[in-house]
Amino acid sequence: MPFSRFHRTIGGRERRAEALIIFDLEWNSGLYDGIRLDEILQIGAVKCDRPGGQVEDVFCVYIRPKVHRRFSPAAGALPELEEAKRSRLDFPSAARAFFRWCGKGQTFATWGGNDFLALRENLEYWKLKELALPETFVDLQIAFDASVGAANSVSLERAVEYCRVPDVFDPHNALSDAIYTWAVCAHLGPEDIARAAREPAQRRARALLPRRKTPWQGPFEGAKAMLNNRGCRRATCPVCGERVMVDQWFSLTGGGPYYARFICPQDGQRLWKLETARDKKGMLWANGAAAAWSPQNKEAFQAAKAGAVFSCRSKKRRGRSRYRRGGKQVKSG
Repeated sequence: MPFSRFHRTIGGRERRAEALIIFDLEWNSGLYDGIRLDEILQIGAVKCDRPGGQVEDVFCVYIRPKVHRRFSPAAGALPELEEAKRSRLDFPSAARAFFRWCGKGQTFATWGGNDFLALRENLEYWKLKELALPETFVDLQIAFDASVGAANSVSLERAVEYCRVPDVFDPHNALSDAIYTWAVCAHLGPEDIARAAREPAQRRARALLPRRKTPWQGPFEGAKAMLNNRGCRRATCPVCGERVMVDQWFSLTGGGPYYARFICPQDGQRLWKLETARDKKGMLWANGAAAAWSPQNKEAFQAAKAGAVFSCRSKKRRGRSRYRRGGKQVKSG
């Protein structure tokens, strides 16, 4: 919904339309244990009369986790995680309170599309059909990128620094980030915001990650650490379960998926494919799967070889080297 129509004129008189709800979420990523849900731990929101306008009210609620048994490293580092653990509210109760606070017919806005999509996924997971989100939302990150002419998406932290917003709130708190997003809105033009209406499916195309028999591994700060990780390199034969370490990766785009060929002593050549994804904090996750050396997989591997190549580093094991009889040295690795 473009905000050029945020105030409507009826019969020559200006009438205020619905309020703007700027919200932010903190969640526990489902990448860590393979369960397909980013479980929301906190909802923070600001209600204002227009983008960058007067704040009418704020909302903050912590949600007791019930889906994931383990916390991802990013969720485990949240400064107020204990507030969520001690909360008596489950997600259905918190969501109903949030929608009552929002009121009907409101316009929602977030910094990026991940939060809107995560909220919709949680509503679907808990089968809360009576709580319906609109089909579109306003992506304020896109609006800011357009206003400054940025080629890449600017993080909220950088936007706050750029707009010289006072640093008075703690980061990685949903309410704090919602307030910072509201403050950045004051520096945006109406034309930038008008072009920022989006459907959630247009953002975060890889957010709905498929279920995996094995959990996602991570997080990694970059591709180099991921590709050198022993867990990612340990290819498993799908027939006999034999494990082989791969030494070289190939990627057609240079950014994943990554392919490696390995040879099982019993079942011959196999293809090892490493898929990647990033969570809300920008950390990299990986999930590997083996496949038969079929003509189709062989073609995919040959195509990847035409792209970027990455050779894994060899790690020297600590300790004394072993010797065979006769004095010939054999490496311990």
